[in-house]
Amino acid sequence: MRRILFNLKLVYVHRSSIHMKELLSLYHQHQRSLQFLMLTWGAYFFILFIRIFDHRPDALYIGTEHTRSDWPLHMSMATLFATKNPQDWFAHHPMYAGGKFTYGFLTNLISGLLMRVGFSLEKAFILPSILYALLLLVGLYALFYIIFQSQRQSLLALSIFLLSSGMGGIRFLRDLSGTPNLDLFFYPPEPYSRLDQYQWYSGNAIAGLLVPQRAFLLGLMMSVWALAALLYVVLERGNHRQDRRLLLTAGVLVGLLPIAHAHSFIALILISAPLYVVASLLRERWLDLLYYAVPATLLSVTLYLIFIAGGIENPEFMRWFPGWTAGGGLWRWIAMWLKLWGIMVPMAIAGFWLLHKQGWTRNQSWLIHTFFLSFFGIFLLGNLILFQPIPWDNSKLFFWAYLGFAGLAIFPLKWIWRHGGCNVGRLDVILLTFLLTFTGFLEVVRLQRFDRNWNHFTNVEDIQLGAEIRRNTDPIAIFLTEPYGNHFVMTWAARPILMGYTAWVGNFGFLYKQREKDLRMMFLGGAEAEPLLKQYSISYVVIGPGELRNYQANEAYYKATYPLAFENKNYRVYDVQSLAHGHCLGGCQKSRAFTSYFH
Repeated sequence: MRRILFNLKLVYVHRSSIHMKELLSLYHQHQRSLQFLMLTWGAYFFILFIRIFDHRPDALYIGTEHTRSDWPLHMSMATLFATKNPQDWFAHHPMYAGGKFTYGFLTNLISGLLMRVGFSLEKAFILPSILYALLLLVGLYALFYIIFQSQRQSLLALSIFLLSSGMGGIRFLRDLSGTPNLDLFFYPPEPYSRLDQYQWYSGNAIAGLLVPQRAFLLGLMMSVWALAALLYVVLERGNHRQDRRLLLTAGVLVGLLPIAHAHSFIALILISAPLYVVASLLRERWLDLLYYAVPATLLSVTLYLIFIAGGIENPEFMRWFPGWTAGGGLWRWIAMWLKLWGIMVPMAIAGFWLLHKQGWTRNQSWLIHTFFLSFFGIFLLGNLILFQPIPWDNSKLFFWAYLGFAGLAIFPLKWIWRHGGCNVGRLDVILLTFLLTFTGFLEVVRLQRFDRNWNHFTNVEDIQLGAEIRRNTDPIAIFLTEPYGNHFVMTWAARPILMGYTAWVGNFGFLYKQREKDLRMMFLGGAEAEPLLKQYSISYVVIGPGELRNYQANEAYYKATYPLAFENKNYRVYDVQSLAHGHCLGGCQKSRAFTSYFH
């Protein structure tokens, strides 16, 4: 027995040394490119994330407009995971008491667990974000290198994606010519890729999604690595045992996407399913691909049934929406995408046409064509179906399409460089690359200028009041607050609020109109408010500037009727839970039970 164990140990050590040698060999092969990547884009993300918070004596400030609007919900989730018992984690949606917690929570679970072991909230957000960004960069490089077999082209493709933009840079040049000022380069006066007429709030992947949308950053990173593994196996025909391990890992990553990022999960299905079918028809490792398909399917279906299924109340949550926000007509649709993405779509079409000239084997050509064609499918799907009520959220699919288009754009650039003549061709490539990236360059420069772009996030007094409430109330006590996306009760107390920002509540699939009317009635107090407080199991009523200004909260009634439980200079919190005793929204015991997600 000892000899067997000893031999197994020798085999394990031998295989580990082989894998380490392979990794070191790969690193040495790509050393300069990876170092360049880390010193450029890696340094950019590192500097961006470590400066995103600014604690001042009076308040917490946060960089960028989109982060200011998106991160409160992420912070509330992370605080929830950090401070509550696991049995209470999924009792309520943080922004809609009694609603199912269907949001892709994995990134915030990771941050919450870091907070649980002693990390501050800022470090628990910043450190994983830096790690995800660096892994994403390496994953993008690996994915593109598997296709191009060129380090320079891979670096260019991922840079085109990260500098995603449209034709807004032309407006910048016009503004610059009108008032020549070098300072405009270091802080562009407006986000030139934003076009409100199309509900397009940022044309740059970093500014609009990778920084503010924490779930998108994690989901994209996981998906890119899964795709890189899948493409490597079907194109490279390596060692069966090693390939199966890669596919198994990729399958697990894809299987986790329902709780990481739903749009990336949709994109991965649209990309990997056709690849699987074509690989099977070509007899390209179709049996090995089961190591990818089986865990991806079993894990994703299980997680979907537990955490997602049954959580959407609105029957019109997804709907037919041809043309997206173009406003009708083919020419308006074409004009919209020329404004939003400039020459990217024509470049991608040209790149797809040039695929047959790349010298791949017949089977490789079929697989590469299938891979890139799926990105056109994602683009088409985003232009036909609205996946959430807010049109901007389709941008998560459109930027997935942009990722594939960035790869396709390399082929016409490469062809022009080789066939356009020594001088003219290279000037054309430089001009086309400029048109693809200049507006995005302006956006990423502007994003770093936190000195001119700080956004007030919350007052220190409200953070402290949230912590006091968290220490002294039941974890699933429901609070009546103003429907606000950054309410301190949701963000810092990690307590379920009756209803948050209405646009977001609707975007999560909840039918909230009646609740919105009842919320207003409850703030008015009096005899009509009491049965509603019981109906919704309200434990505490919060009255502050927003509640008074926007909902005419009758504080005199609550002050005369109920005890004051908490207060600071901005808010008073009244204890009304005696009314709701024995009446829990959705059932106390059921909401506390993790198994409620099976109902």
